[in-house]
Amino acid sequence: MATFSAADLGTKPRHMGGYGNAVVEWGDVTPTAGALGDIYRPLVIPGGLLVTDICINFPDMDSGSAMAVKIGYSPVNADDGPAADDDYFQAANTFISGAAGSRWLVFDPIKFERPVFLIITVTTAATGFASGKLTAKVYGDGLGIK
Repeated sequence: MATFSAADLGTKPRHMGGYGNAVVEWGDVTPTAGALGDIYRPLVIPGGLLVTDICINFPDMDSGSAMAVKIGYSPVNADDGPAADDDYFQAANTFISGAAGSRWLVFDPIKFERPVFLIITVTTAATGFASGKLTAKVYGDGLGIK
């Protein structure tokens, strides 16, 4: 099992206004494998963000059309929390195989008090993996940390 992180993971400036702002965070990762259990981390969701929408842009990562993933989050610092939930945003689905495209995720909005990684976990290995840039865009309201 391998973990593939964005080259600039955790280095982008994170604007968070005092009275709440519309916020868009984005990041991309280019994994080199699609094995069962691989984790792709395209961005850090900052603490204080109420996440309302996520859009994933993906290349055709499996010519065999078998690759499946789930999408969730894990804490940047496990001691700070929150507890990881690897399928909060999307349960296992085959949307990154067969053809390139985009997908908006459907979930109940969630506020993070501490920064978390957006994680995409492979639940069914690719049969014909092809590397490509996977981009995530997270939208929400910057409410600030309590």
